[in-house]
Amino acid sequence: MSNANAKILFGVVVTFTIVMMLVIGSSFPNVALSSSHHKNKSSSHISSSTGGAATSTSNSGVSNLNGFNNQSSSSPLYSAPSPPGFSSGFNNSGGLASNNKLVMIGFDDSYKSQILYAKPILDKYGFKASFFEVCTWIGKTKDRQTWQDVAALQHDGMDIESHTMTHAHLPTLLSSPSQLTYEIGGSKQCLANHGVNATIFGYPLNLGSDIPSIVNVVAKYYNLARSGSAPLMFLNCNGFGKQPQTDCSTYSANGKLTYANRYDIKSDSFRHVDSNHNYSPSQEFPQFVQRMNSQIPYNTNGKINAIPIVTYHNLTNSMQDYNMMASTITVDLFAQEMKYLHDNGFRVLLLNQLGYDPNNNVFDIKNVPLSTYGTTTNATTLVRAPS
Repeated sequence: MSNANAKILFGVVVTFTIVMMLVIGSSFPNVALSSSHHKNKSSSHISSSTGGAATSTSNSGVSNLNGFNNQSSSSPLYSAPSPPGFSSGFNNSGGLASNNKLVMIGFDDSYKSQILYAKPILDKYGFKASFFEVCTWIGKTKDRQTWQDVAALQHDGMDIESHTMTHAHLPTLLSSPSQLTYEIGGSKQCLANHGVNATIFGYPLNLGSDIPSIVNVVAKYYNLARSGSAPLMFLNCNGFGKQPQTDCSTYSANGKLTYANRYDIKSDSFRHVDSNHNYSPSQEFPQFVQRMNSQIPYNTNGKINAIPIVTYHNLTNSMQDYNMMASTITVDLFAQEMKYLHDNGFRVLLLNQLGYDPNNNVFDIKNVPLSTYGTTTNATTLVRAPS
């Protein structure tokens, strides 16, 4: 064989080998982490976010979450209109300007599955999260966390916050101020009795943040409060399209409660079932990716203007549970989402790293880790830029 023919043959062999390695590498979904939880793990899960009959969780997992690019979806993409004059923001100092992608992760309702399934995945990537606890649900059933779990989360650097005493629908308590105080202020005291200084309140089912009498009670006990139903939180509160604001003041000049403010921080959960859609896990994943990246047009030139805040609830290995509960996520899907954040350089922050500047009526971010992986050493601060 001539030297020329040998070189051609060698090139063909190398090319074929590389192609085969890529094909083989892409044909296996990343389920190694979650599959370890499938073994010897089972739990019961409450059938609604407000409590109900428990259903047994099977160990049948969802492993095929890749290939989402082949899924068609009629769901609108997560996006937000560019507000006029959107030049002000927050300077990104301390070498962070190369990465303007952030996300805040929260968990509601004190599910035990958050300890069993979510925390090991968070730990794998060094991520921390905010846990909004319902005081009287803690230790109530095997489906919920114990106070030992809460203490362990706090010891491990997680953020523990308040989600009322009983997960009451707050607007139904307007005729009973004492009951409203019990749910809101009592929860803060309950957590304090267990060594937790909760400074942020989460409205159950996102109800009540638009009612002044409820907001005024929340303001007596907490620095901030989180509600829902917006894919991004704008730190100047000036990017909400049909809800125009010039800053994050709680009340406008005419005394009207504003859409977004320190007691109505906008977040959102992923409900895979609603009146418009019923997504499988593989259809849900691209919705997550789209929402995480929807911040990019607003966070430019080293300034952070918008952050997605995601709230999770129950995690399961059972497709039956997944299909029954709109806010439930499979363990495999959660693992895939966290891997996406890690692999694509998102910085995961705690909700208590969100601060409020009462002089300028805007939010800022404090103690931002220099590492993508959630370590809080060598922290820096994002400072509001001049307009």
